[in-house]
Amino acid sequence: MQIFKTRSLLVKSSKKVAIVLGAFTFAMIPTLQSSSAAGFKQAGLEASDFKSSIDWQQFKGTTIDIGVQTHPWMVAMEKLIPQFEELTGIKVSYELLGEDVSVPKIKQQLSAGSATPDVFMVNALGQAAASGWLEPLDQFVNDPKLTDKSWYNIDDIFKGGRSLATFDGKLLAMPITAECQVLFVRTDLVKKPVKTIKQLMVAAKAATKGKVAGFSSRGMATGNETPWPFGGFSFSSGGQYLNAAGKPVLNSKANISALKKYASLMKYAPKGASGWAWPENYKAIHDGTLAMFPDSSAFTAGLRDATSAGKKNLNVFPMPSIKGNSTSNVWFWTTGINSKSEKKGAAWLFLQWATSAPVAYQSQLDVTTARASAWKNPAAAAAMGKKNTATISQILATVDTTAMALAWTNANWPQVADALARAVNKTITGGDAKEELDKAQKIALKALK
Repeated sequence: MQIFKTRSLLVKSSKKVAIVLGAFTFAMIPTLQSSSAAGFKQAGLEASDFKSSIDWQQFKGTTIDIGVQTHPWMVAMEKLIPQFEELTGIKVSYELLGEDVSVPKIKQQLSAGSATPDVFMVNALGQAAASGWLEPLDQFVNDPKLTDKSWYNIDDIFKGGRSLATFDGKLLAMPITAECQVLFVRTDLVKKPVKTIKQLMVAAKAATKGKVAGFSSRGMATGNETPWPFGGFSFSSGGQYLNAAGKPVLNSKANISALKKYASLMKYAPKGASGWAWPENYKAIHDGTLAMFPDSSAFTAGLRDATSAGKKNLNVFPMPSIKGNSTSNVWFWTTGINSKSEKKGAAWLFLQWATSAPVAYQSQLDVTTARASAWKNPAAAAAMGKKNTATISQILATVDTTAMALAWTNANWPQVADALARAVNKTITGGDAKEELDKAQKIALKALK
C-alpha cells in the first residue's frame, strides 16, 4: 500500500498522461513501449558518465520487461531509457498503466510465479518481501562482473531508503525516490519561526484570518492518507504505530498526546478539512487559503510555481519539535528484481543504471530521487528554492526511519492503517483521543493475530 496513490498527478508526463491539476484527475492511454531511439544526447547524459570496470554490453540482445505505472519516476525514465539501451544493447519493454490497473496486474503476475516482469516498481514492500517476490540484491552488488562498487557508490543512496528495503539483513529493493514530511509555511503570512509544537499552535491561531485558515492536514478516514502525516506528530512524541515485535501500540501515551495536539491544530483548518486528503490541502495552500500544511517534500516545486499564490513565499521547515524531538515521516518508492526472472543479470544492469548517480542527477529535474548527490542539481534546487532543498536533503540524510518502516513494511499494515485513520478522523470531529485509539488498538490486535 502506498501513501500517495496519485502523486503522478502533480507532474506532467509525455503524450501518455493528461494532467488537470485543479481537479486532481488524469486520463491516460495505455501503450506498450519499447524504446529504441534518442540515446545519450537526447537523455542529457554522456557516455563517459558510465565509465566503469564492468562490461555494460555483456547481455546485449536481451529484452527485459519492467512493471511500472504512471508516476514521476517514469516521467524521468521514459526520457532516459533510450540511453540505457544504447549503453547496454538491452531492449526495455514496458506497459505504462495507471496505478489502479498496474498494481493488481503486477501482483497477479508475481503471485502466479511468472518470470515477468523482470524488474518492477514495488507497491507493497512488506507483502513483496513476505511473499518471496524479490530477489536479494547483495549478490549483484558484490559481483565485480556486474557492479563496479566504486563507480556505483551505494552509500550515496540515502541510508534510510536502503534500510527500509532491507529484510533479515538482505537488501531486496533499491530506493528510486525520496520524500520526507516537512512543514509548508507561507512565510508572508507566518513571519515568526515555527520550530516547536507550541509555536505552531500560536502561529496557526494567529494566521487564521478572513479567508485564510492557519493550519490544515489530512483528516480523511482512510489508511492510505491520514496515518502518514500524523506519523510526524506521533514519532516526534516518541510514539510508534507498531513496535519491533510487530505488535500494534496505537493507544500508547505518546500517540494519545500526539493525537490531542493534531486535533487541536485542526480547529484552525478550513471547513470540511476533517474529510480532506492531500489533494484538497495542496490546492488550498496553492490557491492562498491556507497558511501551513505538514506533508510531503515532493510537493515543494509545485507549490512554488508561477500559478501558486505563495510562489517564493512558500517555504519548507522541519517538523516542529515536541519536547525537543523532531522526527519526520518519510517515504521511499523502491524497485526490485522478480525472484522468478530468467534474466536477472540484465535486470540488475537496468536497476543499477536507473539508480546510478548520473541518472539520479538527471532525474532530479522530474522527481526527487534517493541519491544525496542528485540534490545538488542546481536546476532542480532552483525550482524548490536553495534553502528548501538543503532543508529537505538534510532531513532525508539523517532521519530515523525505524518507526515508519516497522509499520509500512508490515504485510498487514493496511488494516491497521484504516483503523488508525478512523481514530484520527473521529478525534478531529470531536471524539476523545484515548477512546478512539483504544478502539483502533483492538481492531489492530485482531488484524495482526
